[in-house]
Amino acid sequence: MKKIIVVAALIAFSDAALAHTGLLPTDGFSHGFQHPFLGLDHFLVMLGLGLWASSRSRLLAQQAIGVFLLFMTAGALLGLAEIGFTYVETAILVSLVLVGMALSFGTTSIVPTHQRTLWGINGNSVRNAPALRRDAGASDTAFPRWSVGTINMRKAIILTSIAVFAAMHGLAHGGALPIAASAYAYITGIVSGTAVLHFSGLALGLIARGINAAGLIRIYGTMTGLIGAWLLLA
Repeated sequence: MKKIIVVAALIAFSDAALAHTGLLPTDGFSHGFQHPFLGLDHFLVMLGLGLWASSRSRLLAQQAIGVFLLFMTAGALLGLAEIGFTYVETAILVSLVLVGMALSFGTTSIVPTHQRTLWGINGNSVRNAPALRRDAGASDTAFPRWSVGTINMRKAIILTSIAVFAAMHGLAHGGALPIAASAYAYITGIVSGTAVLHFSGLALGLIARGINAAGLIRIYGTMTGLIGAWLLLA
């Protein structure tokens, strides 16, 4: 186990950890599809988002993944049009840190437990979930006083943050591509590979919770956050 951690650390702290440095081929769909799996920063964020989504309501998980794919595609097209952002690599490393923190310190839903629609039970929205009865003497901690407005605001902040960081990932990819017919095939490939990682993380997260191994998700988050912090400071 120690050897595995050391090898992972050495890979993470090398220049190859950043998948946007021109080290990987960028010609056509197949190279684009491989990219999320070969670029460590991309891999950790994409799989991490899926793991995070596994602890949310089904609707929020679908929205988070959909928003990421949409805005990453938009960012890639903007990058291809030579629209850049000076601190795009910094923003990508910040996304690593934030995904790591989200998995390390919070794997429960932003929606209160007594209102939340759980995966594998029923319904697709919070409104359809049955509320638990509040018995006399029950603590406010067990039944937090969340308003619909508070939930919607938190959800909007989360989805907006996902959109921003997705656009940064896409912008970095698009900006590194030559303007050629294969560039669009490459973007299609990278979006497809990213979707595979999202849903793989989602499935793994559901499996981990099903076998009471959610602690492994926190370990993954901690490693992701530390790698992002190291690369930011390196």
